[in-house]
Parts: sequence; C-alpha cells; structure tokens
Amino acid sequence: MSPANPSTARILVADDDQSIRQLLCTIVSRERFDVDCVADGIQAIQKLKENRYAVILLDLMMPRASGFEVIEYLKQHPPATKPIVLVITAYSDPRVKEVDASVVAGVLRKPFEVADLGSLIRLCIKGYFDEETQHLYEAKDRSIRDFVRHQLQGTRSQRSGEYKRTN
Repeated sequence: MSPANPSTARILVADDDQSIRQLLCTIVSRERFDVDCVADGIQAIQKLKENRYAVILLDLMMPRASGFEVIEYLKQHPPATKPIVLVITAYSDPRVKEVDASVVAGVLRKPFEVADLGSLIRLCIKGYFDEETQHLYEAKDRSIRDFVRHQLQGTRSQRSGEYKRTN
C-alpha cells in the first residue's frame, strides 16, 4: 500500500471513553489531518460506509458494537484503499492477540505515550521515516517501538534511503 496523500488523509477515532477520544482527536487535529471521532462501533461502521480513511484508531471495548465487530466489518467489506488500523486498548484479555493481522496493523496499549502518538500518525500517513518520526524507534512505549520495528523492518529503499511501510 502506498502512503496516503498527507493533504487529504482522513483519520477515524473510535473510542467510547470521552476523555481518551477527545485526546486522540486533538492529537490528530494538531497534526493537521482531518479527523472523525465516534463513541461506538455502530458509529464507526457508519463512518466507514461514508468515508475513506488512511488510519483508524480503534478501541476494542465499546458499546453497541465492539472494536472486534468493526474489524470484522472491515474484513467483510474491505475498502478500496486499505487503512492502517491501530487498536488502542486497555483490554488485557488474550483475545487481543487474536485480532486479525490482515486488518489490524498494530495494538497499542493504554496508557500510551501521548508525545509519540502524533509522530506515529505522521509515520502512518507519510509512509517513511524522517526527522520527526525517527525517535519512534526508541519510544518509551514498548507497543509503539514494536509497531514501528515490525511495520518498517527491512524495507529500506535503495533509491531514496527512506523507510517505507510494508503494507
């Protein structure tokens, strides 16, 4: 998958916790991306029917329809351009390990490092490392480090010297 056009990239935030949802939406807005914020899985699925998203930040435990159901919807109704789905959850159930890797790019545990999340979003949208995102390799948050290393390992472009996503 090629990187999204940063000037048109749209991000979906789905989290039932109002304070976390507002924090995530604020971080995304400060990165100057368009963002839609919803409080449950039904609203997330409706937004997925209406818009294309470059990145989806998805909580697993939400009312009306869970994040697992949103993942299943994406699997059954794949968008023309595959979004990068990042599950952000405090959920400690072993089922977190069972999220479909063909849909979900990574799982970030709450509490997460707020300072790193904006850089992680930029990395997902731009598709390569730059000075703003290089520090993610040494992020304090292990789940962010693991996501970055897993998604970008061994994909160094010979021509440009930039790291590109494997998706």
